[in-house]
Amino acid sequence: MSNNEEIEEQYIEQEEAPKGPSSASLFVDKIKNWLNGQNKTLVYGILGVLVLVIAGICYQFLYKMPKEERGLTAIYKAQTLFDMDSFYTVAKMAPKLADEFSGTKAGNLAAYMAGTSFLYTGDYKKAIEYLEKVSFSDKVMSTQVIGLLGDAYVENKDLDKGLSQYTKAAKSANTEFTAVWWYKKAARIHEKRDEWKEALTIYNKLKKEYKDAEGNNDIDKFIGRAEAKTAE
Repeated sequence: MSNNEEIEEQYIEQEEAPKGPSSASLFVDKIKNWLNGQNKTLVYGILGVLVLVIAGICYQFLYKMPKEERGLTAIYKAQTLFDMDSFYTVAKMAPKLADEFSGTKAGNLAAYMAGTSFLYTGDYKKAIEYLEKVSFSDKVMSTQVIGLLGDAYVENKDLDKGLSQYTKAAKSANTEFTAVWWYKKAARIHEKRDEWKEALTIYNKLKKEYKDAEGNNDIDKFIGRAEAKTAE
């Protein structure tokens, strides 16, 4: 037999020999064996987490982000009118936007505009309803909402909640001016209820801790009046 014939015969034998499993099928088999060897509860738990993660990603990119973009476009006109203090008009527009885009930043801003507009147009129950839905991460805006809720509660004759909101706003304020502003409102609630000792405590606090703050230059006048009332 010639060398060429021997080489050809070996090649044919190799072609006809049974092939072993591919690396891909081996990997799949290993995965199956691993799954079979694990606690089924654990496996189902892992699969459940993966499903939730995938669902969360789909919700974020396929639903929430497009809704956010539509919302920001939709509230543009209402925001322009709000900046112009056209509260009666905004009070008609913003609630629908807040409800339609609930769960988005646009919806949150629309709820803020609705609540504030209701407050300034005298519908205090509606103001409370919408302002309570608002949640800002920004410190300034968050404090503003807390204080506006205080105004709405006071106008709605709920002095206890109004006082609580004013005190909360004052404590969360990040400037001395806003702290003084809301503390003074809290003190005036005490005055309305003839709680002059409590009002005096706040005024003394303002003089001691916010002596040079803007809006606090008349604090001695308030202290004098409260002292006179507590002496009666």
